[in-house]
Amino acid sequence: MEQKVCLDTDVAISILNGEERAEKLVEVIESTDVFISVVTLFELLLRETNLEKIELFRQRVKIIDFNEQASRKASLIFKDLRKKGRLIDFRDIFIASICIVNNSKLATFNKKHFENINELELVHI
Repeated sequence: MEQKVCLDTDVAISILNGEERAEKLVEVIESTDVFISVVTLFELLLRETNLEKIELFRQRVKIIDFNEQASRKASLIFKDLRKKGRLIDFRDIFIASICIVNNSKLATFNKKHFENINELELVHI
């Protein structure tokens, strides 16, 4: 089975900006099936400029939706993080839950945001 990798918003922006750290990541994930979450697409579309770059990028990756299964997983993640005193932004919880229910690793440069989510597997860069 092919490995799935979901790009966090910070990674997608880094790729769009042609940053050196993104090049290293692209080498790591080049033999995988690459996705972004619908949440990341939302965050990218919040930009006021360079929306054409986002549309081109969007055509090159698949989108994973936030559905009922992801919603239920997100609520469990939220409760667990709240109990631990480690709450993070809802959007990050949604992205993590989407990855978990779709058996996808998450590529992120913000590992601290996600390190306390038990079932989430991060791409090691």
